[in-house]
Amino acid sequence: MKNNLWLLGLFVLVLTGCATSTRYISYTHQQYPPKDKVYAVNIYPASQALAVSNPYYVIGKVSVEGFASSGISPETLTNQVKEIARRKGADAIINSATEIFPCYGGDELLRFKGELIVYSSSK
Repeated sequence: MKNNLWLLGLFVLVLTGCATSTRYISYTHQQYPPKDKVYAVNIYPASQALAVSNPYYVIGKVSVEGFASSGISPETLTNQVKEIARRKGADAIINSATEIFPCYGGDELLRFKGELIVYSSSK
């Protein structure tokens, strides 16, 4: 019994060590149908303006973060944000940025943030 509890505790620690923190703030009450798992969500950095010929609505803000020591990389965060965007029905992510914060002990906290958009023609 004691060994089972020890193994369960170790398993929980391993799972939480690889976890990321996700925050999503919706800017609208409207729900959009989720996108297919293979839908290509485009990501645009804050420095890249979108063409005015393709109007859009900002539907929410997303932030995902995790520690490099837990195996988190910028690619991991990007993939997680794209999956969130698909679930929320977003067409793309704008004003995106990846931030890296040095932490005590040499670790780094990585954070991806951006805003989810839906093109007005998708409405």
